[in-house]
Amino acid sequence: MKYLWAIFLISFSLSAQSNQKSSATVADEFDHQTWDLLLDKHVSDLGQVDYQGFLKDMEALEGYIESLSRATESINELPKTEQLAFWINAYNACTVKLICDHLPLTSIKDISRPWKQTVMKNNNHSWTLNDIEHDILRKLGEPRIHFAINCASKSCPVLSNEAYRAKDLEEQLRRSTSVFLMDQSKNRYTSKRLYLSRIFLWFKRDFGNTQDLFKFIMANTDMSIDEDPSISFLPYDWSLNN
Repeated sequence: MKYLWAIFLISFSLSAQSNQKSSATVADEFDHQTWDLLLDKHVSDLGQVDYQGFLKDMEALEGYIESLSRATESINELPKTEQLAFWINAYNACTVKLICDHLPLTSIKDISRPWKQTVMKNNNHSWTLNDIEHDILRKLGEPRIHFAINCASKSCPVLSNEAYRAKDLEEQLRRSTSVFLMDQSKNRYTSKRLYLSRIFLWFKRDFGNTQDLFKFIMANTDMSIDEDPSISFLPYDWSLNN
């Protein structure tokens, strides 16, 4: 019964979004209810993704991504928190669709150039996952986006089973960052040595200098770090997060 009700709400939400009159109106009134319902239905509390379940709701997922594409015309007019929530959800929804489009597979790396494929488009523009991450999200100056966007892999931050929303964004980013940093399969610490996710290696510019990184980790964990600990980077598991 819960799933039937969820399907009804998804259909209703898509219908409401499709009736928007202009790009500006879409952006002004945009909400992520459809994505929220899909996540609640197909993602566990531990971040395990039921891609076969998403396949059954592909019409709803595609409709949501189409509504995102329409809203891009005026999303830049909205506050930074709205933009962050919008593009985090866009990245995650497009990643899920990319995986579903190529099933069966065991890793996103089974797909040819996965981060360079077009995943969203409208009449004026198209976007790849790289475009969304590097040209939009990273330029918004919020390093915690790296713990909110999900690359469909076990070493990635978990895919949240709720949509990101501007009004809740600070708490959602705080939680996703803390969960990632305290996950010992992704980061491990002693006072003298840090075993970190390669996310901190790939995107080190986003976290400042080494001392800034130490402060960031201590601010988001209960760790106390010595003045000059050694750092190692853990192997990255690209296995599918299902």
